[in-house]
Amino acid sequence: MNLSTNQRIIIITVFAAYTIFQLVYSLVTRKAMANGKGDYLSKFYTGGRSGGVLVTAMMVSAGVAGAGVFMGVPGYTYTFGATWMVCCFWSMCTNFMVLGLIGKRVGIVARRTDSKTFVELLMHRYNNSKIVGALCGLVILFFLGAFAVSTITGGGIKGIASAIVFQGIIMTVSVIILFIMGINGTDLSYTETIQSLVKSNPDWFVPASVKTVLSFAFLWGITTCTMPHVTMTTLTYKDTQTLHRAIKVGAVVVAIWLIGLNGLCFTIKYMFPEGSLATPDLGIPTLAVSVMPAWAAGLVLAGVCGAVQSSVGGMIVSLAGTIVSDLYKNLFNKDAKQETLKKLNVISVIVVALVVFLFACDPPELLASLITYATGGMTVAFLHTLLLGLFWKRANEYGAIAGIISGIGLYLLIDMGVLPISLGFNSCIVACLISTIIMVVVSLATPKCPYRVIATWFGKEYPAEASVAE
Repeated sequence: MNLSTNQRIIIITVFAAYTIFQLVYSLVTRKAMANGKGDYLSKFYTGGRSGGVLVTAMMVSAGVAGAGVFMGVPGYTYTFGATWMVCCFWSMCTNFMVLGLIGKRVGIVARRTDSKTFVELLMHRYNNSKIVGALCGLVILFFLGAFAVSTITGGGIKGIASAIVFQGIIMTVSVIILFIMGINGTDLSYTETIQSLVKSNPDWFVPASVKTVLSFAFLWGITTCTMPHVTMTTLTYKDTQTLHRAIKVGAVVVAIWLIGLNGLCFTIKYMFPEGSLATPDLGIPTLAVSVMPAWAAGLVLAGVCGAVQSSVGGMIVSLAGTIVSDLYKNLFNKDAKQETLKKLNVISVIVVALVVFLFACDPPELLASLITYATGGMTVAFLHTLLLGLFWKRANEYGAIAGIISGIGLYLLIDMGVLPISLGFNSCIVACLISTIIMVVVSLATPKCPYRVIATWFGKEYPAEASVAE
C-alpha cells in the first residue's frame, strides 16, 4: 500500500504520542504501587484488591476480546468464511461467565485464603497439593506463553489495570470511527456490499459444519471464564457492587468491539481480494490506513496496539506469578524474603517478555489458530479443575491431578491424530469431556478433602483456622 511521506509522519506521530503516554503512565503506576498498602506480591498481582468498575470491566473485556478480536478473528473470517464471526459473538457472554458465574465466589475465597494468583487459589482448593501447583504452573507456562505476542508496561496488575482503562477507551473510540468510515469506504451501502460479496464469492458464506461451529463457540465463549489471565481479574475487584456494575459495563464494551469489528469483515473482504493483504490478520490495520485520514488511522493503529498490550499485559503478569509465586515461593521456598521475590519478579517479567518477543518475530500465519490451540490446552486443564472445585465439595486433589494429566495427554494425542476420537469436534471437546469424567471417578474413589478446605470454600461462616494450611 502506497502512503505519502506526510501520511506516514502523521501516523507515526500519533502512534508515538500514544506510546510515550503509556510509558510515562507506567512509571507513575509503579510509584503508586510502591506507596500502596500490603506486601509486594499482593500489590503486584492483585492491586491491593481495590479495582473499580472500569478497571474490572476492561480487564475482563481485554483479556478475552483483545488482540484476537482486533486481528485474529477478522483474519480467520477473511480466510475461512463468514461463519467464524458468528462464533466470535459468543465472547459477548464472557463478562457474565467470568464475573457472574465464578467472580463472586472466587473473590470471597481469594480473600479468605489470601490467594494472589490463579494457581495459588487452586492449590488451596486441592489441599495445598504441590503436584496440582506444579501441573497448573507448567500448563500456564506452556499454553499461556503461546498466547503472548507482544510486550508489557510496568507496575504489575495495578499498572496493567490502569493502562487497560485508557487502552480500552482508545480501542472503543477507534472501533466506532473505523466502522463508520469503513462501511462508507466501499462507495456502496452496507447491504449492497454484502450482496455484492454473495454474488462474487458465494462459497465464503457457506456455513461450516455444526460440530465445528459448536467447537469454536465453546472455545471462544464459554470456556474463557477458566483462563488464568482472565480469572485473575476476580482477585482484584473492590466489592460486590463493583462486580455487578462491571458485568454491565463490560458487556456493552465487548458488544461494541465485536459488532464493529466483525461487521467490518464484509468490508475487508470486499475491498481486499484474496492475496492483496500481506497477511489476513492485518485486515483491520490495512482498512484503517486505506479509508481514514492519517491522524485517525494512527488512532486506530494505537487501538490495535492497545488491544494487544491489554491482552498480553495480563498474560505476562500471570506468567510471572506462576514462576515466582506459584513455583518458586509455594513449592520451593515458602520463607523467601520480599526483596528476593521482588528481584525474581522483575527478572521473570523481563525474561518472559524477551522470550515472547523472540517468538513474536516469527508469528503464526493466522493469530486465531494459535489462540485456539492455546485456549484448548488451558481448557482441558482448568475447566473441570476450577468449576468442579468451585461447585462440587467432593472434588479433591487426586481427581484434579488425574483430570489435568488425562486432559492434556488426550488433547495432544487427539490433536496430533494419534487418537482419532474427535467425532468431528475440536480435539479439546472430547478431551475435556473424558478428563472431566476421570476427575469425577477418581475423586469419588479417593478420600474427601479436609474440613478446613470445605469450610473455607463452601461455608458462609467458617472457622478462623479453616484457611490456615495444615
